[in-house]
Amino acid sequence: MGGTGCCALRDPALRILQMKRKVASARGFTMVELMIVVSVIAMLASIAIPGFQKLTARSHRTEMFTSLSKFRLYFKNMHDSQGTFSTAQTLPPGTMSAVNPPASNVPGQPAAWVPDAAGWLDVPGAPEGAVRMRYWYTMGAEDSGDHRVHDITFQVCGSFPGFGPTTMTCTAGMQGNYIYSETFHGNGTSDIVELPYDF
Repeated sequence: MGGTGCCALRDPALRILQMKRKVASARGFTMVELMIVVSVIAMLASIAIPGFQKLTARSHRTEMFTSLSKFRLYFKNMHDSQGTFSTAQTLPPGTMSAVNPPASNVPGQPAAWVPDAAGWLDVPGAPEGAVRMRYWYTMGAEDSGDHRVHDITFQVCGSFPGFGPTTMTCTAGMQGNYIYSETFHGNGTSDIVELPYDF
């Protein structure tokens, strides 16, 4: 019995069969299997990348809403205490503030906020760190009855990957692919236009 087992292991035909089994079990991917894996990864990426781009855009939009809520509060307090948005601390009627960060910085690219830019000197709540949106506001016209300003328009320009080319004109010399405009009234209500609005 022991001799048979010994001879069986030495049999060249059995050794060749065992080597073939080892080689067969150690084979790699075939070209078809590799192509299937690559196509599955490509399909997952085509689903995930647009979702990630929308998530990034939403985070910048959240930064914008946080900043605008502080700007609104500042100007609402100004209007409640002085009866007008246009004061010595703000801007004259019909005047536009500086774009902040400056319009020379392309929307979407990180830039530093300029606290002493025209119209922003006393306005609190500036975004911190690298700012990707561009902000400005315009004082409304003087009311013909009481000669005070009861409207102010906040505007924001952005450029988000995945939102298409930057062909929307935000203001002179600045283009993006996202625009937010809010006319804020002294009574606390707002009229809002947002393009695109699908977030």
